[in-house]
Amino acid sequence: MKRKDFFANLSVSESEFKQLLASNNYACNADGRRFMAERVSVKYKHMLPYQTYWLLPLAERIGGCRPGETYDYPTPHGTMTAKVVDLYNLPSDMVNPMVLYFPGCLTAPLYAWEAIRWHVKRTGQLLDILSCGKEGNKGLFLNVFDRKKGIVVGTEYNANYNIMELMAPRCYVRKHEREFLDTNTMENLKSVYQMAEADGMSEITLVLVTGQPWYDKRLLAEWMYELRKDDYSKVKINLVLAHCQLWLGGSLPEAHPSEIMLGYIQASIGPLMKDTISFDGKTDSAKPERYLMPGVKEADWEAIRPIIAYYGNMGWPNYEELLYGTPHEEAVENIILADLFARASFSPELYDQAVLDDVRLYQKVIGTFSGITEEDFLSWCKTSPEKKFFN
Repeated sequence: MKRKDFFANLSVSESEFKQLLASNNYACNADGRRFMAERVSVKYKHMLPYQTYWLLPLAERIGGCRPGETYDYPTPHGTMTAKVVDLYNLPSDMVNPMVLYFPGCLTAPLYAWEAIRWHVKRTGQLLDILSCGKEGNKGLFLNVFDRKKGIVVGTEYNANYNIMELMAPRCYVRKHEREFLDTNTMENLKSVYQMAEADGMSEITLVLVTGQPWYDKRLLAEWMYELRKDDYSKVKINLVLAHCQLWLGGSLPEAHPSEIMLGYIQASIGPLMKDTISFDGKTDSAKPERYLMPGVKEADWEAIRPIIAYYGNMGWPNYEELLYGTPHEEAVENIILADLFARASFSPELYDQAVLDDVRLYQKVIGTFSGITEEDFLSWCKTSPEKKFFN
């Protein structure tokens, strides 16, 4: 799909669209996006171009990590190693392990469930769980979260807990629930660290389950760089990332090719070349934010350009500016266009129904837990089917 096709599908002309943007100083934050959404609507949903389908494996190669990869990085506790593992083969020697399944992408609870279930089957150990995250990306999902009833309501972490409660006992799911007020990736880490410190823990292992196959490198690049600070000297945090392989068989917008899935891709891989620093300390940025991960600079960024340029409903215009030299105003226009089409592609009710559909699909393969206690859940995991849902 070409840029002119996006403009042709709006309730205003291209010139009126640009005038509105200019009148709001090309604001692209949550308020700027809402300003445009209140004044411009999408006439009808459009079908995604076929090319976006074959770009998904490329996005996974750029942003994902392969099980077996390791990354050494400095911390106040000395050099530490982040490990990438298979979802179905978590390490058996972790110290105070906790599965942290992420806000945003609502497939994360299904991936987390599989990681937990198979870890029990392999080791007999039931891992504790934790979720974090306050609100939807850039205000895109506020109409979903700002409801009184439903599954996907309140905060991102609450939505994740609600989904997990459809498959596991509440006493287990919410055992470590905290009110996390973080709104971005870095703040998530700070919240978890503060929780561990408040609980008197000196060491913890975070098993990171994102629900996205292209978020691995961004998450590790930012968290490993953040953990170099003395702010994290009281609690030693080990990072184990469980790669979530590509799954396109669900009803959730992030579980099949959609405006939302492509938005997650842009927001995941778009920052990988921005404000980076090498592992040996070399950088061209005045304020580096993340490590330059192996293979990122050499990736085929031109091939992935359609996603970066046209589906950035959760990202920022400077990704496109940096990668392709796109003028700022044009990049902002692309982001706002992507935001408008993303808003038109789903409803709050769609999200709740899609969650139920995907959980039922999962339970059709794996079975349904019907106990009450954490002990019931542990026993069920041990005897659950020898089937892997994500294959």
